[in-house]
Amino acid sequence: MFSERLQKKLNQFEDTFGDCFSTIPLAMSHTEEEVIEMIDTCIREGKDEHEMGYLPPLDSDIMY
Repeated sequence: MFSERLQKKLNQFEDTFGDCFSTIPLAMSHTEEEVIEMIDTCIREGKDEHEMGYLPPLDSDIMY
């Protein structure tokens, strides 16, 4: 489904944060290059996609 390059970035994100990058909806509404840049920025800043503002913050009252 994803290119080898994007899959490597997704694996790197998971290795860094211990959780998967939210490909839905992000990969469905952005180009592959944009998603790779988001992942790189998250890793560089040490913040996940919610902390970076790409997605709304998680609700602490909901168990995901």
